[in-house]
Amino acid sequence: MNSRIIKNIKNTKFIKRFPDLNLGSLVVIVFCSFLIIISTFTPMPQLILAIPQEALINPSEFFAKANSIGKITSIFYYIPQIPVVLMVAAILGPRLGILSIILYIAAGLAGLPVFAGGGGINYYVQHGFGYILGFIPGIYTAGNILYGKTKLFTAFRASIIGVTAVHLIGIIYLSTVLFIKHESIFTVFGWIWQLSGMQFFYDIIFALLAILIGRFLRKILWVAMD
Repeated sequence: MNSRIIKNIKNTKFIKRFPDLNLGSLVVIVFCSFLIIISTFTPMPQLILAIPQEALINPSEFFAKANSIGKITSIFYYIPQIPVVLMVAAILGPRLGILSIILYIAAGLAGLPVFAGGGGINYYVQHGFGYILGFIPGIYTAGNILYGKTKLFTAFRASIIGVTAVHLIGIIYLSTVLFIKHESIFTVFGWIWQLSGMQFFYDIIFALLAILIGRFLRKILWVAMD
C-alpha cells in the first residue's frame, strides 16, 4: 500500500493539468466544500492601525498621554474564505474546483446555513452574495494559472488575479443590488469599503499561503483523486 502511494505521488501523471472526475475526486470535492464552510465561520483577529482624528489634529498632546499606542490600533476580524477558495483551485484545478463551489452555493440556497448570514433561496438579495458568485471566476482563473508545478511567482500571480476576480464580481453585484434599492452613492462606497477594503489586501497575502498549502495537499489527496 505504501509503495503504491509513493509510486502514485512520484508518477509523471501527477503533473498532468487537472485531476479527472471519478469517485475519489468527488470525495475530495465534498471535502473542499466543507473547508469553505469552515473558513466562513472561522474569523481570524488581526491588529491594524486605526489612527483617531485627535492624533492628527494635535499629535504631540495625543502621544504624550498614557496608553496612546493602544488607541491607534484596533482588532480586525478577517474571514479567510477567499484564500480557502483559491486553495481549492490549487488542489482541484478550475473544472473540479467549480464543482465544489456549485455544491457549496447549492447547499446554501437549499436552506442549509453555510453562508455567513445563514442560507435560503432568497439569499441572493444579500449584499455579499456577489462575492460568493465571484468564487466561480476566482477559482477558474487561479486554477488555470496553477498549471503543473507551481513556483512562488506563479502562486503570487494566481493569488492576485483570483482575489481580484472575486472582489470585482462582488463589487458589481453589490452595487447593482444597492442601486436597485435606490441607495445613495455614499452608501455604495461604504459597503464596498466594508467588504473589499482591508479584506482585499489580506486576501492576497493569505491566498498566496493557501495556494502553496493547497499544492502540497494535492500531492497527498492525489491518491484519492486518481
